Amino acid sequence: MKSICLLMLFVSLFFVETYAQDQLAAYNRAKTLIGYGNYKEAMGLLRPYFDEKQYGELSKYATYHFAQAAYSNKQLALAKATLQPLLTERSWRKIDDARYLMALIHFGEEKNSEALMEILPIKDADVKVEAENATYNYLKDASVSYLVANLRKYESNNGFVLALKNQLEKQTVMSTNDRNIYNQIKDVNLKESKETIAKTKRTPKDDVLDIAILLPFNHSGGKGVKNLSEGNFIFELYQGINFSINEAKRNGVKINVRTFDTERNPTKINSIFADPFFESVDVIVGPLYPEETDVVARFAEKHQIPFVNPLSNVDEKLEMYEFAYLFRPSVTSISHGVFEYSRKYIEGKRIAVAYSNSTRDQQLAKRIEEDASRFGYQIVKNKEVNDRSIRDFLDDINIRSGNRNAQADIVIILSDDPNVASPTFGLMESISGNTPVIVMDTWLYFNFANFEMLQNQNFYFISNNTIRFGSSELDHFRDDFFSVNQTFPSVNAHLGYELMNWLASTINSSKGFDLRKNLDDSGRVEGKISYGLDFRNSRNNTYVPILKLEEGMLEEK
Repeated sequence: MKSICLLMLFVSLFFVETYAQDQLAAYNRAKTLIGYGNYKEAMGLLRPYFDEKQYGELSKYATYHFAQAAYSNKQLALAKATLQPLLTERSWRKIDDARYLMALIHFGEEKNSEALMEILPIKDADVKVEAENATYNYLKDASVSYLVANLRKYESNNGFVLALKNQLEKQTVMSTNDRNIYNQIKDVNLKESKETIAKTKRTPKDDVLDIAILLPFNHSGGKGVKNLSEGNFIFELYQGINFSINEAKRNGVKINVRTFDTERNPTKINSIFADPFFESVDVIVGPLYPEETDVVARFAEKHQIPFVNPLSNVDEKLEMYEFAYLFRPSVTSISHGVFEYSRKYIEGKRIAVAYSNSTRDQQLAKRIEEDASRFGYQIVKNKEVNDRSIRDFLDDINIRSGNRNAQADIVIILSDDPNVASPTFGLMESISGNTPVIVMDTWLYFNFANFEMLQNQNFYFISNNTIRFGSSELDHFRDDFFSVNQTFPSVNAHLGYELMNWLASTINSSKGFDLRKNLDDSGRVEGKISYGLDFRNSRNNTYVPILKLEEGMLEEK
């Protein structure tokens, strides 16, 4: 009889425990979904747990996580209404987390004073550090007058004080009062919470090269990669990357690659980072666009993971990040390459610069103008052009008359637009002048331009990781690529192939997985199918030869 009672007790306890686990299953799944960015589904799973009579203390946690999901889903009013009862009650042991979340909601609504008031009573040291970091991020562009007027009230918030310090440093002239305040706060810095430091601890390294590829395959909108439009340049880039990965594996390189579609959506990227793969990843390839780069840069800095933009030349946003790389030359490196060549091989000091409205070309034109004065050159014209105005630009500097009466000794045209290249090429065909015209290497790929037929070979091409035409390695790659894909590789496929070959040969089990150290040790290296790469003491390819056609072959000096 005693055995039967014990058995019944065991069975009843088993069913109670199983029932409790089933009850918690949806709650735990909701928290997982929040981590992956699936906020709406998470909110639906959490609603039943609001019943305090049935779930007791758990209902408060469910309320908090629901508000957290609503905030992340940009439903600020809903998040605020859900969270308010927790703050009113003030008895929940995680009340500081609720205060911090409410502060974020107020910041999102641009109610900075309300947010700051929520942060003041926070006592938990780690939560306070997170709140101060958020304060700085939201107020770093606030007006000096607002920050100064409220300094006494919020001086215990280091994020607020640091925001004021940075804004004061941007001023060219400080008033006596501003100078006094600055001297008092100039040593303020932000700290990292224990939680943040713990998150930076990564899985010990094995001998496998782990690479995460984050690319916006759907850069024009949409989701998934099954129905990408023909000629999608991101997919072409990936074709080259993937071809190089398979080649490296055949050659014995231990490499593990995961590909993620960012959908050109920063929120999507945050959910991608919840994948456990990022606990051991050695390098990230991508992303491309500025709104994506901001998210990846913050993650990469926190976890000390190098990431490489495969196509951009613009380093303006990346200069502040220690782990951000450009596979191609930055605008600074391109400008230096132009002047290094011009000073050695081209006579004359007068430069005319035409540039497109792209960010790269605008920044490059500005950089060339700055470097010109440093090297003793004169900018005689610096103008934005398009397909209609390029002829007027060339007429204005009198290029038609040849060198004798031309107003410029060197013409630099910064544009990848064939509609700008075509009239320029047509004009050069019709005149006898030999004024050097320096253009981007993309002009080599325009099918209307036969540079060999020009009377004067006065076109010079800025190498931007230029493919080494005529090399046996390039011929092998093109033939092998065709045998697999039944089409020859595009320009972007060539770049993807070279990029992954560079990574696989730079960081691996034999050389180690410290990208920065290995790049400095390697110095300038020959490319597999390009003219070369040099990342010594740099986070972009500083090797920028100026190429010229000589008897039908591209030559570098």
